[in-house]
Amino acid sequence: MVKVKSGVLGICGAVVGAAMALSVSSALATGVEGMMDVSHLDSAHENWAKAGKHEFYVSCTSIDDYITQVEGPNLKEAQMTAYKESITKAGGNTCWPVWRGLVK
Repeated sequence: MVKVKSGVLGICGAVVGAAMALSVSSALATGVEGMMDVSHLDSAHENWAKAGKHEFYVSCTSIDDYITQVEGPNLKEAQMTAYKESITKAGGNTCWPVWRGLVK
């Protein structure tokens, strides 16, 4: 069993909290201001299998991250479409779309 002093845990918690705050502020600085607004989405698990317009946050290493909406018969097919579009947009496979929800 590893013993950790409570002060160390408090410092670790503060560091993690600061890192989370910085990641949100850096996302806002990179032009994805609308990423926090999900009021137009239904992200319930059962929507993975539904047809419709799926929204993705596309995380990239070679270009700025962006948000896209893709029509598809289900999450998996829509995600692959978004991925293929990101390859073209980024000039390579340096992006991955993360599902945000089904557009209401």
